[in-house]
Amino acid sequence: MTPFPSSWASLLLLAATAAGMSACMHLFVSLKRKIQTLENACSALQEAQADLEKESRARTAGVEERLRAEEQRAAILTPPAPPRSGLNLNKRTHVMRLARRGERAGAIASTLQLPRAEVELLLKVEKWNSEIRGEGDVRGQEREAARAQLSG
Repeated sequence: MTPFPSSWASLLLLAATAAGMSACMHLFVSLKRKIQTLENACSALQEAQADLEKESRARTAGVEERLRAEEQRAAILTPPAPPRSGLNLNKRTHVMRLARRGERAGAIASTLQLPRAEVELLLKVEKWNSEIRGEGDVRGQEREAARAQLSG
């Protein structure tokens, strides 16, 4: 076999270089197109994000405005009544008076519209207080002594 003449080798080398250069140029152009497409998509996403931020701010402002209006309306309304006190001295006094008259806990509870358990508790507490003070039957004894003095 005969070797290629040098002109043919130069020509082949030149053709291979040209093919490589055109392949590089094709890759360069297609990459530029792809980069441009991605930049366009990115800018479209940024615009969409900016629009969403504006819409979100507008909605937030609307919600804040409604909240302020509701707070002002709530300030105009009367506040709720304070919770019932657990110790109503007036009702306690009534419970003790009815108990001294001989009323039972159930009757006292229905008369004063109190829970029966509360009436029973008040009666127990009063009984314990009188025992602690040593007044168990002192009042009854005082009444008898007063009656004896009046009649005697």
